[in-house]
Amino acid sequence: MNAQANRLKKLIQANQVLANIESLVDLLPQLLRLAQDVTGAEASSIMLYNKERDVLNFAWAMNDVLGEKAMKNLKTGFELPMGEGIAGWVALNQHPLNVTDAQNDPRFSKEADSKTGFVTRCILCTPIVHQDKLLGVVQVLNSVNKDCFGSEDEELLESFGHLAGVALVRSELMLQRLNQQKFETQLEAASRIQKQFNPRQPKLDNGNLIWGSSVPAHFVGGDLYDFIPNPDGSWYIYVADVAGKGLPAALIMSALWTRIRAEALNERNPGHMLKAINGGAFEFMNGDVFATMVLLRYTPESGKCEYAMAGHPLPLLVIGDKVEPIGKTFGLPVGILDDCDFETGEISIGNGQSLIIVTDGVDEARNGEGDFFGEERLEESLKRSEIPHAGESLLKDVAAWRGETPPNDDTTVVEIYRA
Repeated sequence: MNAQANRLKKLIQANQVLANIESLVDLLPQLLRLAQDVTGAEASSIMLYNKERDVLNFAWAMNDVLGEKAMKNLKTGFELPMGEGIAGWVALNQHPLNVTDAQNDPRFSKEADSKTGFVTRCILCTPIVHQDKLLGVVQVLNSVNKDCFGSEDEELLESFGHLAGVALVRSELMLQRLNQQKFETQLEAASRIQKQFNPRQPKLDNGNLIWGSSVPAHFVGGDLYDFIPNPDGSWYIYVADVAGKGLPAALIMSALWTRIRAEALNERNPGHMLKAINGGAFEFMNGDVFATMVLLRYTPESGKCEYAMAGHPLPLLVIGDKVEPIGKTFGLPVGILDDCDFETGEISIGNGQSLIIVTDGVDEARNGEGDFFGEERLEESLKRSEIPHAGESLLKDVAAWRGETPPNDDTTVVEIYRA
């Protein structure tokens, strides 16, 4: 009776110890030490179930008889098919097994004994199950104080198996949470880095304005805009939208940003420049990914604005209370073909007028009912906005339309105002 009470006390202590262990590396040796103490065994081992491969993977072994050198061979790890050996049988049937004469049991594998010199007399093995989900098996070998394990040992190890299941699940959840936190930390760092790609607002003379803002749907996104000054006083201004969202789009975006900056040094008209950008971008896009884009060369002093399109939504010219799309020019999205031409168009931005460039995250913004913001609301927003700063008002209107609904796409707006 005293021995049984002592074992139950150890089982309670085991529950308390396991509840405070969060790391799987720390958990496994504690599990085996507690299993041996609870059942009074010479050795123990634990194997975890690999669902993808449908095998048991050796996780940890402990032996109070053999030295560390003899156990080294077992700690290199191996896998056991379901149904093979004592552990495989227990895992397959999800039922405890008490083997009183291991050497004469046909299910017993003598491989571990031959590697270590240990002689297994008896084995008590139980599945580790949590909410009907197999997690692994734990087994104890050779009872210290008697010839083999008894029914009390079976009950104790089975109870211990339930405790181990809870501890393993808790450890896995903790690991997932830590990995999620690590991933979110990395995404936040990536977001800070990506913001460095956004240009500062240029300081222009005579009240002229070039302004832009981009809000990613997630931590990072695939929208891109830039303002690149030229020696003659003109500016390259572009907005690009890489297909997709998140990290993959952000990686393509950063490569595209580099390519555009390099091509801007050649000071060509937008159509020729876009052709060169496309040729370089195809090398890393390879037709699998594409980006829509509008590229302009704008001179604030004269209002002259040359432009080329690559499958992007048409920029909108705001003239008083009128909103007019500029003329469409031919051009496929960047990255689809390795060699294609882009037509150059030209407009003049008059005094008191703004040119608004957006990505499709603006008109395709959804509210809680799933309705799009749409082109009509986009134009109405621009008509009632004060110029300049129509772009800022548009972003506020989109945010108000979306409400608490998370953004479904990156949202970018650029405004060019000529005083």
